[in-house]
Amino acid sequence: MKELVAGAFLSSFFQVIFEKLASSNFTDYFHRSKLDDLVEELESTLDSINQVLDDAEIKQYQFPNVKKWLCDVKHAMYEADQLLDEIATDAPLKKLKAESQPSTSNNIVNFIPTLTNPFKSRIKELIKSLHSLVEQKDDLQLKNKTYAGNAVGFNSKPSGIEETTCLVDASGIYGRDGDKEEMIKTLLSSENGSSNQTPIISIVGLGGMGKTTFAKLVYNDNKIVEHFQLKAWVYVSESFDVVGLTKEIFKTFNSSAEGESNLNLLQLRLQQTLTGKKYLLVLDDIWNGNEESWEQLLLPFNHGSSGSKIIVTTRDKEITYVLKSTKLFHLQQLNKSDCWSLFVTHAFDGKNLDGYPHLEQIGMKIVDKCGGLPLGVKTLGQLLRRKFSEHEWMKILETDMWRLSDEDNNINPVLRLSYHNLPSNRKRCFGYCSIFPKGYGFDKGGLIKFWMAEGLLKCSVDDKSDEQLGNEIFSDLESISFFQKSVGYYPFVMHDLVNDLAKSVSGEFCMQIEGYRVEGIPERTRHIRLFVENLNCGDKLLESICECKGLRSLIVERYAATLISNNVQRGLFSRLTCLRMLSFRCHDLSKLVDEIGNLKLLRYLDLSDTKIKSLPDTICMLYNLQTLLLTWCDKLTELPSNFSKLINLQHLEIPHIKKMPKNIGKLNKLQSLTYFIVEEQNGSVLKELEKLNHLHGRINITGLGNVIDPADAAMANLKDKKYLEELLMKFYDKIEEMNDSIVERHVSVLEALQPNSNLKKLTIVNYNGNSFPNWLRGCDLPNLVSLNLVNCRLCSHLPPLGQFPLLKELCISTCPKLKVSIDKGDSMIELYLSNCGRILVNELPTSLKKFALLENRYVKFCEDQNLVNCTILEVLQFDLKGIVKRPSLDLHCYNSLDYLSITGWDSSSLPFSLHLFINLQHLRLFDCPQMESFPRGGLPSKLWKLGISNCPKLIGSREEWGLFQLNSLNWLIINDHKFENVESFPEENLLPPTLEFLEIRNCSKLRIMNNKGFLHLNSLYCLYIYNCPSLESLPEEGLLHLNSLHTLSIKNCPIIREKYKKEGGELWHTIRHIPYVRIE
Repeated sequence: MKELVAGAFLSSFFQVIFEKLASSNFTDYFHRSKLDDLVEELESTLDSINQVLDDAEIKQYQFPNVKKWLCDVKHAMYEADQLLDEIATDAPLKKLKAESQPSTSNNIVNFIPTLTNPFKSRIKELIKSLHSLVEQKDDLQLKNKTYAGNAVGFNSKPSGIEETTCLVDASGIYGRDGDKEEMIKTLLSSENGSSNQTPIISIVGLGGMGKTTFAKLVYNDNKIVEHFQLKAWVYVSESFDVVGLTKEIFKTFNSSAEGESNLNLLQLRLQQTLTGKKYLLVLDDIWNGNEESWEQLLLPFNHGSSGSKIIVTTRDKEITYVLKSTKLFHLQQLNKSDCWSLFVTHAFDGKNLDGYPHLEQIGMKIVDKCGGLPLGVKTLGQLLRRKFSEHEWMKILETDMWRLSDEDNNINPVLRLSYHNLPSNRKRCFGYCSIFPKGYGFDKGGLIKFWMAEGLLKCSVDDKSDEQLGNEIFSDLESISFFQKSVGYYPFVMHDLVNDLAKSVSGEFCMQIEGYRVEGIPERTRHIRLFVENLNCGDKLLESICECKGLRSLIVERYAATLISNNVQRGLFSRLTCLRMLSFRCHDLSKLVDEIGNLKLLRYLDLSDTKIKSLPDTICMLYNLQTLLLTWCDKLTELPSNFSKLINLQHLEIPHIKKMPKNIGKLNKLQSLTYFIVEEQNGSVLKELEKLNHLHGRINITGLGNVIDPADAAMANLKDKKYLEELLMKFYDKIEEMNDSIVERHVSVLEALQPNSNLKKLTIVNYNGNSFPNWLRGCDLPNLVSLNLVNCRLCSHLPPLGQFPLLKELCISTCPKLKVSIDKGDSMIELYLSNCGRILVNELPTSLKKFALLENRYVKFCEDQNLVNCTILEVLQFDLKGIVKRPSLDLHCYNSLDYLSITGWDSSSLPFSLHLFINLQHLRLFDCPQMESFPRGGLPSKLWKLGISNCPKLIGSREEWGLFQLNSLNWLIINDHKFENVESFPEENLLPPTLEFLEIRNCSKLRIMNNKGFLHLNSLYCLYIYNCPSLESLPEEGLLHLNSLHTLSIKNCPIIREKYKKEGGELWHTIRHIPYVRIE
């Protein structure tokens, strides 16, 4: 194996190629093909290029010719990888074809060369192109690098980065006042760390977010200067050397350490200096997370006076855990106002802004592009300083700088630095993320599967699985803020500037195409994400995509439900035979054509949420397929009979099919299998799970009522599936007739399905046994976090919850005989009780955050029981009907409450003030016929969603609710069949202008939607009107003025349906401007 240069983007690409060439399969193939000399020449040529990669990566930002050379190398490596993958697939594919054709000889099972080797000429062509690149590298004067770097850390750093000092100009800092006050409060506190360790406060954030500046601001504050007897500021960066750093700290604390190199003596002297003194130490720009080194470095610091503190700044959140930080400040982007102030300070250099009104609008647009990153705002402000020409400012607004081009990357040198410090395989994985649009949400598991499909997780010297390496890389990228937590449906997102960096890294090899833009798709493109409404044969766009013959990823993103016709598929599958990844997720696809079998290198296929009814047999020829996603393909009932030939399949997500494919147990590489069904007359199929011991995550096993012999259940071998975390076991889809033999069989089957002790979540549904298995009643599931029991009608006893020490979530639904006792000592966070009959609540756990009590007729609360002790509740759903003894609803101290739903309250008002719930965002009230008004003080100011159902008196007083003043209200639901004596809704100025979603349901007497009530709803996005049979008209003028309205959905409103139908409706013209109209 050739030694690699660490760090350069392409190094891991080369390592993958070298590993493939060195594998026994390839060496055997080349030897038999008498290609040994060619392979030696190929390796030698590749190594010659590999040795200059690090030098080329640095020089590409100064010399365009070097950048072009690197792009040519990248293209050549893609070609090499393609060739070797085809060679590796050739023999197994021939074997598969031979097995499917019994008359054909089966002796083609190894890498046996034919008389005319189909790959020899291509190897020669590859070597020829690589020789050309070797010659060019000499012309470009690229130098070999001989040092070895850290292949897994973040410790290599380009030169040219200056050390920081503690000095700062506080007048140019904006948006950190709140953080500063909190930090100073923390520093001035007398709090000490655990085990006498000096408290460590960590400042974490994206590169360029102002961590160092913020630390300086605090360090130089007068209160801090007066509070600490000793202060020291030390710049750390990547050069983490315990002796050198100890000497630097010692020196900074006004002590001389010249000539001293003995670590023991240095630390003793430092300890003497600090003993009895209250000190503050700032360690700026930490990259190294080696726990042993930090423990050694920090030894002398435990002898200072009480109140001493250490501040560290880092981009890597993982380092804060190594340091056992007592407080974390995660700096966020600046808001628009603070960004503008910062920009004005640097751009106008003290001049009066009033003199340049023509530049203000342009400047604000420039600031918006910076995404709240102080470094970007400051850099651009400095770039425009004393340039007051509109032309100059427009050049900046419209420049390619926003793509972070290599020729002008001043906008974000720190992000570029973060990227350069990544190991090579991290760089490639990050570069692949350029396929995501800005603001695009993604999840960890999905992205890791993308990386697997592209072969980015093969560059590992350890025995780690692809998933393990992928998780490590993802964590590394998250820890330096390249990936950030999202508030949307998907948990992660990239900051816009980070996204731009990824695009600059990937260059011409990755494209995003929106609409029907066909120009500028380079033939070298390897990854395409496509946003189109339609994809038709003969379109220039389709032709242009098919010209990218080396394309490896094609993601057809959902713009609308694009029709993927059979002819379009044939065109793609016959020409894009290099595809590793293909996604038609959420599109109008009812059939997958046979030509899918042409994609012999395909590793990832996503057909989720399509109308597909069956898969062709040729899909079983996709030898390399690792991931097949078929979630929500509700019309797909079974898989091909030869499905077990997909022997490299690792992830299979399938819908609720009616039968499992034959011999699925042969797919012993499976790591995820979301669904497994035991169909009638085939209870023994459960045995197929026996050898699938690599299953991870979650599995749903249904149809267990069809298992006749408990021995078949035992052979499923669930006890050895140590990686499974979640298990759902369902016996029937519907309630079946019960007799003694069925009850006894259910008990035996469930007993035989004992899971591994590592299981964290267990759900049992429609179980007709009269007792739970011994493994649930005993102590066999010590790691259980969540227990869900649904429709277990005959079971009467649940073991004491205390024997599940980690249990956080308990859900019991429709278990009428089950006796359960809830005690204060239980450490539950979520408790859901629905339609249960024998629940005794002694005292609710104070740790409870989510509590739902629904449709329970005989739940009993002990004397003096109330909810007041559950002060950290975030979600409360309470159905008060039928409770034997109602707990007190004194909820005045619920500052954490986010969601409140109450059903069956029988008084005129609630017994608590809603406006005191300062964080309440969701409020739902059901079946409260006597409720007349909200409590005094009105609704909470942060309320986002309000739903009122079957509360006629309360709805009658709606004009007293004060909705118009609720600027945060986004969603309103009115649902009441007793909505009587009302001719129109809503009244003028009843609803706030912030409202985006309005739902009106089951209002039988409602006749008119009031035009004046809609005129000011400029944010309304969706209007739903369901089951309003008396409704005669919609607010014609009001809807015409609502440019924001996107969706109008009407159901079971017969008069409206007739008047507003698309064909022949007299009033259709008043709503046809709305993009999405659905009237049923």
